[in-house]
Amino acid sequence: MNVEEEPNNRHFDEHSHNFLAFVLNMVSMRIGWIFKTESVIMPGFLDTLTGSSAVRGFLPLISRLGQSLPQFVIAHRVTNFPLKKWAFFYAAILLCVPWGLLSLALWLIPGIHPYLMVGVFLATYTFHWVVYGANFLLSGTLQGKLIDVLQRGRLLAISTSLGCVLAIFAAYFFLPKWLMNGGKGYALVFGATCLFFAVAAVAVLLLRETKDSPDYELNGFRQFAASSAALIGSHANFRWFIIVISLHSVTRLLFPHYTVFGMRTMGVKPSGFVQWLIAQNFINALGSVVMGLLADRYGNRIILRLLIFIGGCVPLVAIGISKLPGDLGYQLYWIVFAFIGFTPVSMKIITNYTLEISPVKRHPQYLGTLNVIQMLPLLTSPLIGWMIDRFSFQSVFIFCSMMIFVGALMTFRLEEPRRDR
Repeated sequence: MNVEEEPNNRHFDEHSHNFLAFVLNMVSMRIGWIFKTESVIMPGFLDTLTGSSAVRGFLPLISRLGQSLPQFVIAHRVTNFPLKKWAFFYAAILLCVPWGLLSLALWLIPGIHPYLMVGVFLATYTFHWVVYGANFLLSGTLQGKLIDVLQRGRLLAISTSLGCVLAIFAAYFFLPKWLMNGGKGYALVFGATCLFFAVAAVAVLLLRETKDSPDYELNGFRQFAASSAALIGSHANFRWFIIVISLHSVTRLLFPHYTVFGMRTMGVKPSGFVQWLIAQNFINALGSVVMGLLADRYGNRIILRLLIFIGGCVPLVAIGISKLPGDLGYQLYWIVFAFIGFTPVSMKIITNYTLEISPVKRHPQYLGTLNVIQMLPLLTSPLIGWMIDRFSFQSVFIFCSMMIFVGALMTFRLEEPRRDR
């Protein structure tokens, strides 16, 4: 009995250990992330420097370019790393750098010219997303390797719910005073991001990983790129999935504009950002628990369909609330960010579905290819900003909403891999 059970017990212990290490990593990332939330903090900070919607429109483009291209470029190397943990650790450490530098610049040079600060901000923001692209790929690859397929939804539920609850407390206690304190206040905000990202990096060191054998079939980048192109052509379900996710990516085009829309149409002040962040993270926590457990039970496809539909509702909800009489819209605008709270959940479900439809050795290739394709819709992000300046928030919001709904309908054509098993 001991001979047979010992390997199983050792596997169980290692799996539990890695599960907890990922929880610590993801919880720390979640707390740090609330201090740089793309839908609230980033556009709010940029609006203190410039009111241009076109400049603000570069934020989603930078984020997607940074996430997509590095993933694709390094994916073939990641496939051949015997131990992927160390690359993950180095990427996690580098994530601290831009926020530490930005915090120091705001603290030590408070009188810096706004236009120069825009350049510094965009440079550090770009560096963050380039590194985060590698970090995301390595995290997903290691989860695919170390976490059982039927436990990934539970990992999402536990890490996100715990991370969001702690992030809400952090935002409630620190952000109101910091956000009303100008440049030095934002220095503390970004310094907090740096600190919690550093804790997340340390958690990576706790992972236990066995060595992989290299895949010599995908040894060079050209060979890898050609194989990825062939993959799109030969895997019909993955090809359809790419179209669905590209339409879903339109949700992110609007992220920088919801904050400014609320400020300009309902007179929201920066102190009101905290309420939005709490609503967004509360729903992120609740949604992660519910959607993660449902995904483990019923599959990722049906949950993805629901989440894309919710994403399509967000622009319409924003418009509807802005039309309410008196201060009612001001008081209820947090609902928009509550809906946005489902977006991080959808990104994790997308990753989990990708891991399910791809062979284990091809996980980096599938994730890298998917993220490059997702980049294409976001190339129009500055155009979306220009259209808002040229026409109106409302008309652009409605147009984007319709595109997202088309993506939700197209999920009915996706395969359910668990049914096929």
